[in-house]
Amino acid sequence: MKKFFIFLFCIVFIIPFSVFGLAADEEKVKTINGNYDIEAPEYTPDIALLVNADTDTVIYSKNADKVTAPASLVKIVTAMVALNKTSDLNTKITCSEKAIESLTGSYSTIMGLKAGETTTLEMLLYGMFLPSANDAAAVIADHFGNGDQQKFVDEMNEYVKSLGCKNTHFANPHGLDAKSVKGFDNDKQNQTTAYDMYLISKAALANDNIVKISSKYGKTMPKTNKYDDVRYLYNTNPLVNNYSYYFYDGAIGLKTGATDKAGSCLVTSATKDGYTYIAIAMGGKTDYQLDGENRNTSYLMCRYLLRWAFSNIRMRIVADTSYNIGEIKVKYGQGSDYVALVPKDDISTIIHKKIAIEDMTIEYSEDFPTEIKAPVKQGDVIGNAKLMYNDVEIAEITLVAQQSVKKNYLWAMFSWLEKLMESKLFVAFVILVVIGSVAYFVLTKKKRQQKKRRKNSIEVIKDYSKLK
Repeated sequence: MKKFFIFLFCIVFIIPFSVFGLAADEEKVKTINGNYDIEAPEYTPDIALLVNADTDTVIYSKNADKVTAPASLVKIVTAMVALNKTSDLNTKITCSEKAIESLTGSYSTIMGLKAGETTTLEMLLYGMFLPSANDAAAVIADHFGNGDQQKFVDEMNEYVKSLGCKNTHFANPHGLDAKSVKGFDNDKQNQTTAYDMYLISKAALANDNIVKISSKYGKTMPKTNKYDDVRYLYNTNPLVNNYSYYFYDGAIGLKTGATDKAGSCLVTSATKDGYTYIAIAMGGKTDYQLDGENRNTSYLMCRYLLRWAFSNIRMRIVADTSYNIGEIKVKYGQGSDYVALVPKDDISTIIHKKIAIEDMTIEYSEDFPTEIKAPVKQGDVIGNAKLMYNDVEIAEITLVAQQSVKKNYLWAMFSWLEKLMESKLFVAFVILVVIGSVAYFVLTKKKRQQKKRRKNSIEVIKDYSKLK
């Protein structure tokens, strides 16, 4: 009988889970490296990352943890640290000679600031985000570092640590490479990863000033005490330029960058239909041949990632609280040996529009029980599990009992007795009782014999005077 119940348990309990898992064999959407394989094009740069910023769900990832040079992406943090010190964009800043001269010989991108020139924080931020002016970054660092750019850079490094960045270090406020430094094992070299840049970018998007400034294509800089004419600043991010080949309607900044070590870089974002995505591409090339023209692979990739995300990914309820995930055996159940498992809450997740829960498998936690004891109440938490799609974790779920099961106390008592009788302790007790009984019988045998003889003996009375 016991073997029959074990066989029945295997049929009812294990097979439903197996069938549930086999549904994923008929793939509708491929996955790769723990993320969706979006059939990335040939022009995919060395590093690329696409994340849903609402849920921190990684949609696509290629070398996202590879340490690389950030180039002018550093300027995002320069702006964030400055704006953490003041939100007044009209703050007057005078360009120090020290800050201007710090870029002498770098032959890098500047907005033409002059020593002694006074402008506003707002115009310096436009200078950093639009033409990616290194002199604007140097002036901001010098001003808010009280004449010490390195002090400001130290604050930048502390700030990114507070965001959770683990592989980021800045050596300057503008992102220029130190030509003499090889690799990224030296504090004199800027370094980061695509994932760290995601953390930085998500924080930056929470600042309305950064969103507004980095998303503007052009800005006119008014006259200053050193310039008698206006200056025109244009954004190096072509995704916000509706005349550009790379234009993406709805793109939000954030920043471009390019150095020999970093290659071409872009961090950008977009919000549509209630979803926000951040796309990052680094290590890109500028001479990819497409449509008979040299194209920038980082710009192409970010646009492609955003298009793909908004066309294919949705926030959906893949299962509600009535969906039967499986069953679990109930010990001592009255009228039922099993109870159905359902999600405690509706399972909502960011997922490809073609994937259904029938395509997924379930992965139980290590401490998930193989059986439970009655009584069971409807809604009792049984354990935790993960919904998986081709080794991609779709959602973490808590499973509860769908119905109540009363306890069969008579069965429980018989089971207890059976278990007791099969226990080693009980067997040892019985043996001790037997041994003790035998020992008692042997030790008392002589006394019992003597008592028996006394009982059977006849006393002969010779002196009748003793009789009463």
